[in-house]
Amino acid sequence: MKLKVLASGSKANSYILENETEALIIEAGVPFKELIRHVDHRKIVGCLVSHEHQDHAKYLKEYKERGIEMLYPFAGNYEGNYYTSRWVKRGSFEVRAFENHHNVKCYGFCIFHIDCGPIVFSTDTGYIEYKYHNIRHWLIECNYSKEILDQRVEQGFNPSLADRIVKDHMSLETCKDFFKANDLSKTRNIVLLHLSDSNSDSKQFKDEIYSLTNKPTYIAEKGLEIDLSLCPF
Repeated sequence: MKLKVLASGSKANSYILENETEALIIEAGVPFKELIRHVDHRKIVGCLVSHEHQDHAKYLKEYKERGIEMLYPFAGNYEGNYYTSRWVKRGSFEVRAFENHHNVKCYGFCIFHIDCGPIVFSTDTGYIEYKYHNIRHWLIECNYSKEILDQRVEQGFNPSLADRIVKDHMSLETCKDFFKANDLSKTRNIVLLHLSDSNSDSKQFKDEIYSLTNKPTYIAEKGLEIDLSLCPF
């Protein structure tokens, strides 16, 4: 199983989980023609979309028209709305949604595939209120640093916009607290998502999360590919 990052940030978001026979897309933030440059569309078993903002959902309709089965719980499109208590299967992927904390309805996803084990994906949220065990791979937002954002406000950055960022996105500090609160004993990879162009420092974020967790840590940037396979054991 591989993770492919096509885009991550305020302009667009798109991620692919793919093995030799099937692929699950997360977020519909890039055009279909860009998506299929990186994955055989015949392998796609579905696409998860976290919320309605354009950097995540702009091409949702286009994907549907191209025959991709879309799962977007923010609009009730999730097997009778049982998204907080039910696993939904698409191909060999099993998915369960959980609520994020954003300025619109927004959901993260627990994803399981036998090739890679359990994955938690969560972006565009001020915090994650749940705790998890035995997660192999974390795809988690780390949007801004409170220290960097405070410095920018002192330099004239709009304080109202800063307050909105604090409420709706996860800081480095909150991300670290989240990992401290969770069981990382089975963790193989941490991928930091949706870094702010102006309020983050990718090297600092990567170094601090690695120092805290002692787990391989990556920044989700266009072109990143990671092997998530459980083999060799």
